[in-house]
Amino acid sequence: MIRQGVFLADGPSDLPLARHLEWLCANAGVPVALTSVDPRHMQAGRTVAERLAFLVEQDSVGDIVFVHRDAEGEPPESRVDEIESGRIAAGVNCPVVPVVPLRMTEAWLLLDEAAIRRAAGKPNGRRPLNLPTAAEAERIADPKAVLRDVLVDASENSGRRRAAVVRDFGRLRALLIERLDVDGPVSTLSSWQRLLADTDAAVAQLE
Repeated sequence: MIRQGVFLADGPSDLPLARHLEWLCANAGVPVALTSVDPRHMQAGRTVAERLAFLVEQDSVGDIVFVHRDAEGEPPESRVDEIESGRIAAGVNCPVVPVVPLRMTEAWLLLDEAAIRRAAGKPNGRRPLNLPTAAEAERIADPKAVLRDVLVDASENSGRRRAAVVRDFGRLRALLIERLDVDGPVSTLSSWQRLLADTDAAVAQLE
């Protein structure tokens, strides 16, 4: 039996994460089909509680909900508490799984050199990218800026073509999320390991 759920994204380019979350659920023992929700298209406020309340009002919560919130400058525990408080305030009774990258989702995308080069259109490029180690990735103050610069360098373009990569950053970022290797370097990050543990615990409630 396939369970139904919702992935409440932090932003539109994060929507491809839903497919990976479905894989994590299936790997934990229960297949789940997630409906991805772009917060820009919700007639709700900006808080987690308001967005979850909107889903409840629309009777579209399903069996499980994944809520994505970048930690940004906050401790990840603060975001987890925010999501749990929002669940209680909105009256959501099914499992709610926090999806909380340390600082930003871009930290999850900075470790796979081959994927970055493919997204930049130069799979065989040789320009050094100076990517962070797994230990460094979650400590970078602005991983979005770092990823943007890395994609520009990986494109090996100059002039206007270099600027075009910057303008295309949103699409390239979404492409990297779509191609994220969940068994690859990201699996060594503490925030990803926390997501795995939280998903396993939530899926166990569905069995």
